[in-house]
Amino acid sequence: MSLLSGLLDHMPPTITGADKPTMANRTTDRPRLVLVERPAQLQASIYTNAANATREWRHARDQYISHVMACRSCYAPTARHCLAGAGLRGTYDRTPMESNQ
Repeated sequence: MSLLSGLLDHMPPTITGADKPTMANRTTDRPRLVLVERPAQLQASIYTNAANATREWRHARDQYISHVMACRSCYAPTARHCLAGAGLRGTYDRTPMESNQ
């Protein structure tokens, strides 16, 4: 007899599928996922990324990211910013990524 079997002797046997809820036991008032249509964005080129973005956009992005990484009051995932971080985020959001040609 092994040490493991000695430890498991006092446990009752499990019934397969006993812990799974049935369709009748599930609550029907849980939130449903809904597909939301977003408005079409202007697409000046096929590939929009930082490599072909405007110089002003890259500068605004770099200033914002540099501030958020160093500031102890800012926390970007929850959109919590200090006054300076909020201003930099606003500038970053308003700066166009592509130039209108």
